[in-house]
Amino acid sequence: MRFLARWSASLAPIALLAGCAGGPVIQPDRSIFTLDNNYQHFSYSMAIEETFDRTVSVFREGGYKLDVIDRATGQISGRRGATGDKGLTTDKGLKFYALVLPNNGGSELSIKIVQIISSGGIPMVNSSKSELIVTEPQMYRYVFQRVENSGKQQSAPPAFNGPNPSPGELPAGS
Repeated sequence: MRFLARWSASLAPIALLAGCAGGPVIQPDRSIFTLDNNYQHFSYSMAIEETFDRTVSVFREGGYKLDVIDRATGQISGRRGATGDKGLTTDKGLKFYALVLPNNGGSELSIKIVQIISSGGIPMVNSSKSELIVTEPQMYRYVFQRVENSGKQQSAPPAFNGPNPSPGELPAGS
């Protein structure tokens, strides 16, 4: 009986440590923000605060869940989940890393977009995950343009100011 009591008492600290080891990561790895040749860059004449706020807004509107929004360092990152048919065994998602830095009185936005492809059956057992860096320049141009235009008011199309034709003046087939 004493052996059983000692044995269970010795397992309690191990169980506590095991429970802590599986918890969520408190601080994401910031080494992912190291600028390398996989980042695409664009300079703006606006202040870094404005570029930062617009970038956060564009990615939130795009359906990304942001996990790092650090104004002090200019770091932003997030992920958008799987899309498409839920019956497939391959899920695709996107994640991005952005860095907003000062540049000649304005700001520079550097972005890296990564496609995540998960395949397999049971997560953590027999599944695999691949990450591919997106290199299509048009995708980055689109994001940079969205950031530039996000603070501007969208104007309505101009109204037609011409004369209204009477029904007899409409061309045949109208």
